[in-house]
Amino acid sequence: MNFFNKGNSRSVRLKKNIGISFIIKGLSILLGLIKVPILLSYLDSEKYGVWLTIASIIMWVQHFDLGLGHGLRNKFAESLAKNDTHKAIGLVSTAYFSMAGLMLVLLLILLPIVSILNWNEILNVSTISGVELKKTVIIVLVMFVIRFVFQLITVVLKADQRPAISDMFLPIASFVSLFLIFIVKFFVNDSLFWASTIMAVPPVLVLMIGNIYFFKKDYKTYSPSIRHYKSVYLKDIYSLGLKFFVAQVLSLIMFSSSNLILSKIVNPQEVTIYNIARTYFNLPLTFFMIILTPYWSAITEAFVKNDFEWIKTNMNKLKIIALLFTLGLILMLIFSKIAFKFWVGDKVLIPFYLSIAFTIYNIIVLFLSPYNFFLNGVGKLDLGLRVAIFKITAFLPLAILLVNFYGAIGLVVTLVIVNSLPNLIFNTLQYKKIINRTAKGIWNK
Repeated sequence: MNFFNKGNSRSVRLKKNIGISFIIKGLSILLGLIKVPILLSYLDSEKYGVWLTIASIIMWVQHFDLGLGHGLRNKFAESLAKNDTHKAIGLVSTAYFSMAGLMLVLLLILLPIVSILNWNEILNVSTISGVELKKTVIIVLVMFVIRFVFQLITVVLKADQRPAISDMFLPIASFVSLFLIFIVKFFVNDSLFWASTIMAVPPVLVLMIGNIYFFKKDYKTYSPSIRHYKSVYLKDIYSLGLKFFVAQVLSLIMFSSSNLILSKIVNPQEVTIYNIARTYFNLPLTFFMIILTPYWSAITEAFVKNDFEWIKTNMNKLKIIALLFTLGLILMLIFSKIAFKFWVGDKVLIPFYLSIAFTIYNIIVLFLSPYNFFLNGVGKLDLGLRVAIFKITAFLPLAILLVNFYGAIGLVVTLVIVNSLPNLIFNTLQYKKIINRTAKGIWNK
């Protein structure tokens, strides 16, 4: 227990959040792993791949908050560091009501479009009725849009350096979803619509209850109110938030389009293979993110207070931790065939070359991630945006070319060449310039 209470107040908060988050995130990961075979037992491989593709398409909508969530996180954290309660209250109220208005407009625009699209053609599937596909997309879209507003409570918690609490919502929702799947199996078999509804609705309900609880208790002072809405704070949030938004959209095209590219060029089964392999090899990265998440707002606070020594010390610690996770990832590759056999049996076969590709990709991401979190925490995004424009220009043609020849393996190779390596080079250089206070021009924006 001495370890968790040793150091300054910022370091103590970090260690306690990381410790609690490991328990909560571990439960969340376990439920996520259990969810795959349970859904595969309810849906066939093709329908499961269709569900993953629909979810990834709808995830595109999640990025159209114009960066409001990330902008709120940094600005709210800055206000707390400066003890500016008045501004903190205005930021929360402005964020909630502007988000609700934005999402309402977005829903009114997207619903008619979704209703007239031919989803059988888009998803390259003929075994599921067009009516069921349309109903599935609509329910998932509506739930994701509502979720936008309610998930702002997780932003408030993270900005207040309480990410462990914000991590509680997902495992609770996952547990409810799994419980409901078991029940629905007795009444409706192999229904994409009901499976999608069960996966999409519980997160919204859990987040709604979380908002009610925290704004009645811990954050009563900051409870959203229309009288505290101030348009002047929109500029404060969006001046930084729009940079996050552009970065999100560019990243979105690469990552959320992956399932659609595989489904259209190969087939929905290839989506299932890709996502099962990605889920397995993302485990070390997921645990590393548990450690990294509290650092975002802690770095914001340290940067505002010019505590550069604290930042340097902790970035060096994160490099050592990344090395340890890399060793774990290599062990996972060695035992991957046994792991996949135990996890999903013979229903889905994962090519070993795909496992190697994901291992290389995630090793690079492990060492890259601390620099990403640092730059996000200090809000220095302009250089990353310029590099991202180059990356997205190269991604689509290269991904389509390599997927045509190598399927899912080609997609992972594309991500390594176009996304990870450029980020590792430029983000490392920018961090060194900022931390040594030699950053000028684009390197300091």
